[in-house]
Amino acid sequence: MKRFRNLVLAVTAVVLALAFVPTSAWAATTKIHRNDQFGALYSGKVRATLIGNVSITTSLATATCNVGVIDGTVQSDGTALNVSAYNFSNNPGPQCPNSAGGQSSVSAVGLPWNGGNVTYAPVVPGRDGTITINSVKVTSVSTGWFGTISCTYKGSGAGNSLVLDAFNPNNANRPVIAVAQAQARAVNYTLNKDSGSLLCPSTATYSATFQLLGETVANSGVYDQKLHLTA
Repeated sequence: MKRFRNLVLAVTAVVLALAFVPTSAWAATTKIHRNDQFGALYSGKVRATLIGNVSITTSLATATCNVGVIDGTVQSDGTALNVSAYNFSNNPGPQCPNSAGGQSSVSAVGLPWNGGNVTYAPVVPGRDGTITINSVKVTSVSTGWFGTISCTYKGSGAGNSLVLDAFNPNNANRPVIAVAQAQARAVNYTLNKDSGSLLCPSTATYSATFQLLGETVANSGVYDQKLHLTA
């Protein structure tokens, strides 16, 4: 009886210990597929194309662009997300209008931005995962009632990162329901001032929505491969 009681106590202790293991310890793996959840795993080039205006807002003004592309590569387990190109403009433009009565241009600093990741982390109802872009740094040159100023901002997450929510093509909560592709969205994500004019505010907020595609034929430069995120 004593041995049985000790066994029960030991099992109870294990159960209690497991109950207090942090949620991250149970984190699911991440897999990027072609087409849908049953498709072959995908590693390679990816392109994020703007499907809604991107805006950068500070206490001085909001700059809005309607053309944008982010190019990079990623492994099928979501690791090694490396960004090689980050281009935004406006049509008509090429500079983007701002609410200070002027124009703004945005350019990436320090490309490539390496070491990001895609993580399967569903929230129901809502996203299917997250996309973390590391080492984000952009310079904006703006004109307006304040004259001309140059401001450089960086991501506010660990490693100067920017984090977007990711949505599968069949997710009814994807930002642009008319676009049946994987999508990514940032809403008022904080950027911190890195350098620039004394007039540059200490923070800016970044909002954008993209569709995400890979290449059906590797290194073809044709982004037509539907992508899907699972555990």
